[in-house]
Amino acid sequence: MTASTRRVAVFDLDDTLVRGDSFAQFTRHLLFRQRWRAAVSLVLAPLLAPMLFLSPTRRVAITGFLWLASAGLSEAQFTALAEQFAATHAQRRITVALDRLQHHLATGDRVIIVTACADPLATAICAKLGLGKVEVIAARLRAGRTGMWPVLGCQGPQKVQRLRDAGVTLPIHSAYTDSFSDLPLLRAATHRYLIEPSTQDLARLQAASPGAVTVLRTSAE
Repeated sequence: MTASTRRVAVFDLDDTLVRGDSFAQFTRHLLFRQRWRAAVSLVLAPLLAPMLFLSPTRRVAITGFLWLASAGLSEAQFTALAEQFAATHAQRRITVALDRLQHHLATGDRVIIVTACADPLATAICAKLGLGKVEVIAARLRAGRTGMWPVLGCQGPQKVQRLRDAGVTLPIHSAYTDSFSDLPLLRAATHRYLIEPSTQDLARLQAASPGAVTVLRTSAE
C-alpha cells in the first residue's frame, strides 16, 4: 500500500499526547533559568502578556518572549536545551491518545503529528514519547544573530494547509485534538476525536463540527 492510499490519522500534540502548552512551558523554563532573563521578562510581562490573548498582537508577544528566552543562545545550544526539557515534559503523556496512535500504526495507517509547538521541541518530545519514526509537522523557527525567531506557524487553518503541503489528500480518515482551535482540522476528517476536552471546548466543537465527535478520556494515568 502506497503512502497516497493509506488511511491518514492526524494527532495534535499539546493536551492531546502530552499535557500542557509545550512551547509556552519551555519558553517559561528558559526565561527563569537565568536571573537577568527572569527580571527583564517580569518587567515586560505587563506589556506583552495581554497581547497573547489578541489575534492581531499574539505573534508580536510570542516573538518578544521567544527572543528574550533565546537571546545569546546558539542554535545548537537552543536545541540541546529543548531536548533536555523534552525528557521531563514527555512524562506528562496522555495514555488514551498514545494508545490510539499506536493502534493506527499497528493497522498500517499513516500517522502524522501536527502541532503549533515549534521544532526542535516538538520533534524532541515525540522522540521521548517513543514516536521518533512518526511524521511531525510543527511550527518552525529560524536562528538569527541575537536569538530564535518564528518563521512558519502551524495553528488552526494552518494545520490543514501544512498537511496539503505534505502531500496529504483531504479528507483525512481520523483527527485527534482537545481544542476548538483545531476545528478546521476536525472538519477535514471523516472521524473526529476529542481527547479530554474542556467543557467549553466540547460544547463549542459539538455545535460547530458537522457529524459525530467521539470523546476519549483517561480514567487513570
